[in-house]
Amino acid sequence: WQGHDLEAWIAAFDYWTPDIVYSGGDDARLKGWDTRMGPHPVFNSRRHQAGVCSIQSNFHREHILATGSYDEHVFVWDTRNMRMPVQEYNVGGGVWRLKWHPKDATQLLVGAMYNGFHVLDVGEKVTCLASFMDHTSIAYGADWCQAQKPGSEDMLVGTCSFYDHVVHVWRNPKAQHVSTHDVCPVSQ
Repeated sequence: WQGHDLEAWIAAFDYWTPDIVYSGGDDARLKGWDTRMGPHPVFNSRRHQAGVCSIQSNFHREHILATGSYDEHVFVWDTRNMRMPVQEYNVGGGVWRLKWHPKDATQLLVGAMYNGFHVLDVGEKVTCLASFMDHTSIAYGADWCQAQKPGSEDMLVGTCSFYDHVVHVWRNPKAQHVSTHDVCPVSQ
């Protein structure tokens, strides 16, 4: 079915309710679809101010959804009420990738296009735990390593950038900055 008026960027299932799929597009719309109800969205949000290009359901915490957009904002939603996000954070670059930490329900890895990669703590208040700014091109791909050394709090993170074809693998030491460059901006 026709999901968006402009290019669709992302589709993501709700990990807790597999009949629900979310989509985001260049029309700045975040939509929710119930596969049992056909081609009509169950919600249609215009909260983002630019194209929605990243969506991820939290596989640790039911009803928690993260979305990102070219508007440079990460929104955290309670899926039981999609009128307004419960939290937001400006990462200073278009949010191309979001990945929840494999073991920590509050850590969110963010690929922020022209402002590097960041690890956010999405607790009561969103804070930036770490930044990786060593890419010289658009920050696009990011993922957590699913394995961890016994007794270590550090997690391996893989990131890649677009035009320079570079892949970095780095450790995310909890609550420490991993680069000498600028770090997450203050949320607005």
